Amino acid sequence: MRYFVGIDGGGTRTNIALGNYQREIIGYVEVGPSNYHSVGIDNTEKALRDIFLSLLSLYKVKIEDIEAICFCGAGIDCKEDERVIERLFRAIGYQKDLLIYNDSVGALVGANGKKHGAIIISGTGSIALGINKEGKVFRVGGWGYLIDDSGSSYAIARDALKKVFEAYDGRGKKTLLWNGIKKELRIKREDELIPFIYNPSNSKKEIAALAPIVLDLYEKDEIAKEIIDKAIEGLEHMIVTLAKRMKDLQLEIKVAGSVLIKNKYLRQLLISKVKTAYPNLNIGLPLSEPSEGALILAWDMKNIKGD
Repeated sequence: MRYFVGIDGGGTRTNIALGNYQREIIGYVEVGPSNYHSVGIDNTEKALRDIFLSLLSLYKVKIEDIEAICFCGAGIDCKEDERVIERLFRAIGYQKDLLIYNDSVGALVGANGKKHGAIIISGTGSIALGINKEGKVFRVGGWGYLIDDSGSSYAIARDALKKVFEAYDGRGKKTLLWNGIKKELRIKREDELIPFIYNPSNSKKEIAALAPIVLDLYEKDEIAKEIIDKAIEGLEHMIVTLAKRMKDLQLEIKVAGSVLIKNKYLRQLLISKVKTAYPNLNIGLPLSEPSEGALILAWDMKNIKGD
């Protein structure tokens, strides 16, 4: 039997959907992170090897049984990124059909059930993506945490840390954010934040993990509210920009990423803000997971129609 694999490769974990020739999903696998920009080439290669080991162990699927793979990965932003990932797959021993996209493409296809539509993603990072019926791709944002990722959990947490230091040295107002952050990190003084922030062994996800503290204080703390309102404004700007570039102010855009999926309150604030200015824009929840979107792309590559 021949199989198809869809991969959603992230900086925290990698999710895999396995399908057959009947366009049926057989099962799922999860392995470690595979964003080589954040975890390195060696760890990315390990994650890819673990995919094939897990498929063999759980489903008795050998690497040579896989007809096509679509890898949709975080940090895949240029042709060189695609070449790096392809070299890793080939070095491991996978020699058949391979598609490589940014992770937002798999999320969009999974959310809409097809390779057109739109999506706004806010997780550790953020991006808006649209694909029209002619196949033209429109991207807004998602250019990395150093210069972009507006409205992401990293941006929210980074702004919170900045406000804590501003309050500490008298440049800003006192905030309840410090109480939540010091409890979470088990520290007592603001200067103890410095080793945490600049520790080279910490990645952006460790900082991004502080975002829920800010969200929880939205209605209790003026500074937390200011940060979240800024995040919502950034996400709204991405949505509206995408709709205008696609020339569709009646666009239906799906949401994805931990910030928008797990936090219903923030999601509703975003929907309300968008609807106030653009009442015909519609925001909804995804139909399926990004790994399933990648699997759809793998099926489509081989023109598998199913029953």
